[in-house]
Formats: sequence, C-alpha cells, structure tokens
Amino acid sequence: MEKDKSLQPEARILRHRAEHLVLDKAKTALFPVTTEEIQRLLHEFQVQKIELEMQNEELRQTKVDADNALERFTSLFDFAPVGYITLDHKGTIYAVNFAGAALLGDVQSQLIGRPFKYFLANDQSRFLGFLDKVFAGQNLQSGEFTLKSTGETPLFVRIEAQVPSSGVDECHLAIIDITELRKVEVALEKLNENLESQVVKRTAELEHINLELEAFNYSAAHDLRQPLNQIALYSQSFEMQCSNQMSEECSAYIRGIYESNLRMNHLIETLLNFSRMGRNEPKRQSVDLCTLANDVAMALKQSEPERQVDFQIAAEITANGDAELLRVVLDNLLSNAWKFTSTREQAIIDFGSAEIEGEPVYFVRDNGVGFDKTDADKLFIPFKRLPGAEAFKGSGIGLATVERIVRRHGGRIWAEGEPDKGSTFYFTL
Repeated sequence: MEKDKSLQPEARILRHRAEHLVLDKAKTALFPVTTEEIQRLLHEFQVQKIELEMQNEELRQTKVDADNALERFTSLFDFAPVGYITLDHKGTIYAVNFAGAALLGDVQSQLIGRPFKYFLANDQSRFLGFLDKVFAGQNLQSGEFTLKSTGETPLFVRIEAQVPSSGVDECHLAIIDITELRKVEVALEKLNENLESQVVKRTAELEHINLELEAFNYSAAHDLRQPLNQIALYSQSFEMQCSNQMSEECSAYIRGIYESNLRMNHLIETLLNFSRMGRNEPKRQSVDLCTLANDVAMALKQSEPERQVDFQIAAEITANGDAELLRVVLDNLLSNAWKFTSTREQAIIDFGSAEIEGEPVYFVRDNGVGFDKTDADKLFIPFKRLPGAEAFKGSGIGLATVERIVRRHGGRIWAEGEPDKGSTFYFTL
C-alpha cells in the first residue's frame, strides 16, 4: 500500500483494475494457476504500469507546454500594438485583442458576436465585397476603410485579411490606424498646392524681370554703342585728315583707340547674345555635326591662311539638337583650340565622338598650351580667364556660352588638360 500512495491517482486505479482482473481470471481458469504464473503476470503488470506512468508524465508535460504556449500567444495577441480580429464567414466578430477593441470603441467582451460592418462609418457594402474576396481564396487582401469615431476626426484604417491554411471557416484581420498618415498626406497635398501656386507666381515674376532685363540690355547696348560709334568715326576722320601732320606714335594711338572701340562693340554684341541663350527652348532636330565642324574649320583657315593647322574631323557624327546653337558650340570650341595652338608650328585639332558608359560623348582635342587641371572648374565661368591666357585674344565669354547651350540641351561639358600638352573638351547632349 505504501507503493500505491506514491503513484498517480490514474495509475492506482489502473493497477487495482488489473489486479482484480487477474484474480477473476484465476477463479474461472480451467486449469490451476500456480504461484509462479501469478508472479509472472504481476511482473508484466508492473512493467506496463511503469510504461503508463512514463506516458502519463509525457502527456502532463505536453499539456503544461501547450498551456504555456497558449498563454504566450494570448499575451502576444491581446497586447499587440496592431488590432487583430477574427471574423466568421458572415463577418461576425469571433475574437478581438485590446488594440482592436480600442479601435472599435468597446471592451472585448461586448464585441464578441457582433457584426463587424456595424463599426464602419460608410463602407459597409464595400467591406462585404472585400470579405467575399478574402474567403474566395487564401491570398492576403488589403484595403482602406473608415471606422466610426466618437471624435471629430474620422478614424482611417488599413485592413489586411487572410483565411488560415487550416481551412477553418474564419478569417484573420490586422487593422492598422492610418489616421495620422492621412493627416500628413492632406497637409502635404495642401503644401504642394501652395508650392505650385508659388512656383507659378515666381515664374511669372521671373519672366517679367527677364523681359525688363532684356529691354534694359538692349537700351544699355544702344546707349553705349552711340558714343562708341562716334569715337570710332572721329578717330577715323582724325587719322584721315591729320595723318600727314602726326608722328608715327600719334598714329599708333589713334589706331589703338579705333581697335579698342571695335573690341568694345564686339564685347557688347557677345554679352547680348549670351543673355539671349537661356530665353528660348532648343529647336531639336537631327544635326550633322561633321558638316558644321568642317564649315567652322574652313572659316578659321581663311582668317589666317599662313598658319599650319591640321584639322582631323571624324565622319558621320550626328546629334539631336538645335542646329544654330550647336553651330555656336562648335564655333567656340574649335576657335578656342585654334587660338591656343597659335604658338605651335604644326597645330593639330581633332573633332570626334566616343561612347562613354553607354552615352555618346563629343570632343574637341588640340595640342595647344593646355591648362592646369586644378583650374578646370574655372573654364566655364564668364570673364574668368586662366593664368597665362592674357597673351591670347578673347572676351572670356565663349566657353561660358558653350556651357549654357549644352546645359539647355540637357547635357554636360567638362575639360581635361595639362600645361603645354594640349587640352580636350568633352560634351554630351
């Protein structure tokens, strides 16, 4: 009996039943049961009892583990920051966590058994259609709905729903509050509307300012050119009428005044052209750059026929852009190369194209005086001349004009060079 007390209640009951069964069989047996036989049977029952005890302990531990897992799952479900709700096929609430109950505005116990659609502000029919899609398959469905709210602001939520793979006639809903997100979206929309109106207003103001500036440029150019033309006229008349009475030094001064006047006129014209570059959109078409480059090269050779310059212009180079503006680009780049190779007995100027990183790139290369690579970022600044450039004629606006035209075409321009080793100007369109 002491052994019986140490057993589990179920094991004790099972042992008593087994002992009674053995005694009953012994009474009804057709042959006498020996003591040895009874001992063998009792030993077998003892073994089975131990096995049952072990199985019972495993079952008890499994039940404890299951209870713990259920408790952890319940805690995760109840205290999750997202609303979780289980609905049956009709949309009736079967289970809900704390966050879901808070979104619906009631306690959990009062929500079980109630139709979920009654908590929607104005999307009941749309939600029922959404629910039909959820139960039609096992794919995740999502949609945005509006819940009833006790406050002034509607409660906007995003619902993600799916039926479990077990085939149970229910679906699980995850409800995420997106009210604050909606407020931010509305604020951004208003901000964008304000920005658009501000952009339209500022654009109109800038266009008006540009028109006024352009009118001022023409007026200033006209006012400047009138006295310059008079100076040129007087200097020419003075030289023609008094040349016999002037020394060679005085004649040189008069010629210097006249040439300076011409340079000033040219500079004014250059500035006006530069200011007009950003006014109109490029008229794009297919442009034969080789023909343009050959035309510019021919004009340069005719301007100084005594120079030995080898133009190497590649064939069949075309681009999509404004023909007139691209002529200005090549004129400035090739003229720039012509100017800075003037100290070479045999100058070489190349025009070609290459593909760099899948993009067509055009280039003008020369064997002129070159430049220090640390000055490369200054090349395209208006009136910014590099050290040593004073020995060459120029207005300081040519490369800035090229940069503006290239940028208007959506491209970019850059240069590489070394002192006394020439330079290469690259551009894209």
